[in-house]
Amino acid sequence: MSGPRPPRWAAYLLEKFVNPRFLEDIQGNLEELFARRVHEAGATRARCEYALAAIRHLTPYFLKRTPDPYHSSLNTGMLKNHFISAWRHFRKNIQFTLLNVVGLSTGLVCALLIYLWVTDELAFDKFHEKDSRLYQLMIHEKGGDRLVTSEGTGGILKEFLPADMPEVEMVVCTTPAAWFQKFSLSRENTTVGASGNFVGPDYFRAFSFPLVRGSAQSALADKNSVVISEQMARRLFGSPQQAMNRLVEWKWQAFSRKCQVTGVFRDLPANSSEQADLLIPLSAWDEILPQSNMPNTASGPFHNYVVLRPDADVHLLEQKLAGYAKKRFNDANSTLFLRKYSDGYLHGKYENGARSGGRIEYVRLFSAIAAFILLIACINFMNLSTAKASVRVREVGVKKALGASRLTLICQFLGESILMSFITLVIALGIVWLLLPRFNLITGKQLTLQPDTQLVAALLAMMLVTGLLAGSYPALYLSRFNPALTLKGKLMHVVGDLWVRKGLVVFQFAVSVIFIISVVVVYKQIDYVQSKNPGYERANIVYFEMEGRAAAQRDAFLERLRTLPGVANASSIQQKIILPAFLPATGVRWDGKNQKDEIRFYQMPVNYGLTETLGIRMIAGRSFSKDFGSDTASVVLNETAIRRMGITDPVGKQIMIGGRARNIVGVARDFHFNSFHEEIKPFIFRLSPDETMLATVKIRPGEVPATLAKIRAFYRDFNPGYAFDYQFLDYDYQVQYASEQLVAQLARYFAALAILISCLGLFGLAAFTAERRRKEIGVRKVLGATTGSVVAMLSREFLMLVSVAIAIACPLAWWLTERWLGQFAYHIQTGAGIFAGAALAMTVITLATISFQSVRAALANPTQSLKSE
Repeated sequence: MSGPRPPRWAAYLLEKFVNPRFLEDIQGNLEELFARRVHEAGATRARCEYALAAIRHLTPYFLKRTPDPYHSSLNTGMLKNHFISAWRHFRKNIQFTLLNVVGLSTGLVCALLIYLWVTDELAFDKFHEKDSRLYQLMIHEKGGDRLVTSEGTGGILKEFLPADMPEVEMVVCTTPAAWFQKFSLSRENTTVGASGNFVGPDYFRAFSFPLVRGSAQSALADKNSVVISEQMARRLFGSPQQAMNRLVEWKWQAFSRKCQVTGVFRDLPANSSEQADLLIPLSAWDEILPQSNMPNTASGPFHNYVVLRPDADVHLLEQKLAGYAKKRFNDANSTLFLRKYSDGYLHGKYENGARSGGRIEYVRLFSAIAAFILLIACINFMNLSTAKASVRVREVGVKKALGASRLTLICQFLGESILMSFITLVIALGIVWLLLPRFNLITGKQLTLQPDTQLVAALLAMMLVTGLLAGSYPALYLSRFNPALTLKGKLMHVVGDLWVRKGLVVFQFAVSVIFIISVVVVYKQIDYVQSKNPGYERANIVYFEMEGRAAAQRDAFLERLRTLPGVANASSIQQKIILPAFLPATGVRWDGKNQKDEIRFYQMPVNYGLTETLGIRMIAGRSFSKDFGSDTASVVLNETAIRRMGITDPVGKQIMIGGRARNIVGVARDFHFNSFHEEIKPFIFRLSPDETMLATVKIRPGEVPATLAKIRAFYRDFNPGYAFDYQFLDYDYQVQYASEQLVAQLARYFAALAILISCLGLFGLAAFTAERRRKEIGVRKVLGATTGSVVAMLSREFLMLVSVAIAIACPLAWWLTERWLGQFAYHIQTGAGIFAGAALAMTVITLATISFQSVRAALANPTQSLKSE
């Protein structure tokens, strides 16, 4: 139409809302009237009349859309036809189907396993009814120019906070579980080991740990009562019913008490940070360490959990807490704050007073891995579907010639991909069910495939997302073919489509290269922390708590322990040498100290012979010895402490600890009492045998099982009525890197699967490329091309794509691995060899994947491919 045109918005309304059966007639009539009115009344008048006429046609009669049995893609007959067509297509192209089934099911297996793991991690500690109001009281303390964040707060806060803060409903105070390696729990002639803790009376009101027997309000009210788990009740009494109101005796070190069982709680779930078999009223702790002996400060050794009132303003309460330590305790170096209790598991890491990650980093990492692996599997489907477009070109042409719209074809092809996704999801569920026991063993979890609402919704979402993502590009690509050309068997070769396909292949292999490099770096770092000397001997070292007579007669017990066959040495220490449960403290003074520099020191009471037992070397002076009577006022410092203090020739000099003078008798070589994630901190060994509770025993190599049996028998004879439970120092060392070892194991499996999926896609593309160029290969061979030159020709394109992928992946892998290694204060250096090795490995994998198809095509008889010519 030349000249004036009708208003576009009115034409758009007609096209958008009027039934297609009437649209052509209405538009034709209105355009004829518009042309006539332009000549009669002018363009402006004609446009107004056209707009009014268009609006008048927006009536229910013209808007009513009746089903079109020939063009509707959603009626039952067409859906059935699409399903039959898809099934026939899968059966006819068996290689295409198998490649996609293996690739998509592998990707879905990875996604499902990671989904189960991530869901469990995110649900940790979130099952408590008061989760939205349950917080843990935390503290920032100044240490030099930095802030040290800890969970340790003062026990007196349980009394002050409810009175001073109207937002607080209750405060539950507990002792740190790390203080207690174990309790011994006895009934008549039966003694068992139990993990336990001292907790406040409102413990069961704050935390949702159901009591199967007893009352949450009164179970912990009396210091002569205890609450035990269902499992412990069965071990001691046969059932929770029989355990109620019975007498048991708990023992810890030299302390013991006969108590009445006033409650039995359901065994604590695996996704709970709180784990115990025995809960003792906190009031009983006062007899072990009276509150009057504890300083009334904001900081302290206890854990305080706060339940807020339903209408409390958390932000207002935190503002009050920020200055509470200074106001209440005149402590300007400490700042109290709240952390949501259920956030502690995932967000437990702080750096200079700011939250800096924790296990949430691994949740994000594995979520990204699942997304990338599933995306790689979807890319396979896209590439294979578009590469086989020539097989379906006539099908598309015929359907379009018979009136099928592009929307109909898009729905058909998306339906095929969703059907494929459904089939692979069913296969993936079966594989996950088989692999779940092994996966639980690796991750240390108890994951199950329970068909709850959340899991079903997740499975449906995975199926639809995978189907739509995998089928979107092929559907758009195949449905746009020109029917006139497709009926002749011709394809529209668009340069953009080729680049999209190549880009997807590059993406797949770039991700695979990143996986290879990351796995190598993680394994090298794990090997580094395993092989590097931590500064002490960790092999064949066992420790256990001394209780009862062993704690009361410590020297006699250790002396007899050293005489046992197979025991190389024995001593005692207050806590584990690795990851001590206490935080470094200030209060150390020396000549020349800068009064503004508050250096924090770890201090550990030890017994004679501890450094010799652990193999900690002295670089100056000596260790503690009974030959020197003054050693009870002596200390041994590590190298870092001396360096931070700025003391030269430290042996023989004095320092003040807690207002008491101490003589430096030796300097120990630095050792890693914390993990390699942290720099070595200042450490002080203080001779105080009466404060030690852990017997530390070095066993001669090759005699561990026999010697342990002798130690167990000796312990029971020396200390009747107490359970003997021990741990290896090497086990604790490994626990420090449990997360890294989990990452290493899972990354290895997922990297292998990502490479497998990528290679499946590459194998299929190589097969279809060889088929597409079959006649070209025949011509080249007739003209004298050798088998090697044909193989090189077919391989060159894929090797170039892999080379581009390597070039893109290496910088990204370097950035990712350097960021991960940055979590370690001591780590390996990522040299060029790692990247070169990964590139070589990827090249070899690529050649191995495409070589079969390339050689097969090169060896084919050229006369077979040229017959049609």
